[in-house]
Amino acid sequence: PLGLKGEVTSTLEMLKAKGTTLVLGLRDIMDEPRLLLREWQRKQVLPALEHFYDDIWVYGLERFADPLEGVDCPLPVRRNMIYTGYLRRAVPQVEQAFTHPIGEQPYVLVTVGGGDDGMSAVDWVLRAYEHDPEIPLAAVVVCGPFMPPAMQRQFRERAERLGRIAVVTFDTHVELLMERAAGVVPLGGYNTSSEMPSLDQGGILIPRVKPRREQLLRANRAAALGLVHTLDPEGIHDPAAMAAALRGLSRQPL
Repeated sequence: PLGLKGEVTSTLEMLKAKGTTLVLGLRDIMDEPRLLLREWQRKQVLPALEHFYDDIWVYGLERFADPLEGVDCPLPVRRNMIYTGYLRRAVPQVEQAFTHPIGEQPYVLVTVGGGDDGMSAVDWVLRAYEHDPEIPLAAVVVCGPFMPPAMQRQFRERAERLGRIAVVTFDTHVELLMERAAGVVPLGGYNTSSEMPSLDQGGILIPRVKPRREQLLRANRAAALGLVHTLDPEGIHDPAAMAAALRGLSRQPL
């Protein structure tokens, strides 16, 4: 709320003095409450919420999560919180014909954002297919542009040996891949977690836990509401557990 290292404070002071309406936007989940509170106390954020900001817009639903859970905010701050809901995502209209990367067979979409921290998730999925060659779904893996090229080559080689997995670096219309998939296996980031219910997709979340536990909290909350299945990223990456989850995708309620 004050910038990464407090560098926005002087700008906020100037705008406040001019009578500008100031709005702070927050994701539905920020981090584990004790970690968020510790960070905000260190950065002296709590007084700023009351002093600078006229509104706090939470990009989510109150019944899903409270981003300031565990943070002892003054009552005026709580009164200024407005839950905006989620923006419904839509599949773009594209002029060129959609090229199916795996033919016409049903597939699961594995997507790990930029890819720099998604290697273990992709590896877990590939090991599931190596463990259980009879999984009744093909797979399309989108590595992301920031995954190291050496890892992408390794994943492509393993996918070629399996024979029904396509590995691509990036797709400008991943929503088309998601819409046509039988299910999605992503991390637990805000964007993908909004896209999946918009497209009525079930899936298996493998949330990251560093540098924040935001994705893990969001994934567990979504799983508790029956929206998705979540596998524990901090436990043993058992290929049999992933294979069972992939087989269960067809039974997930939309």
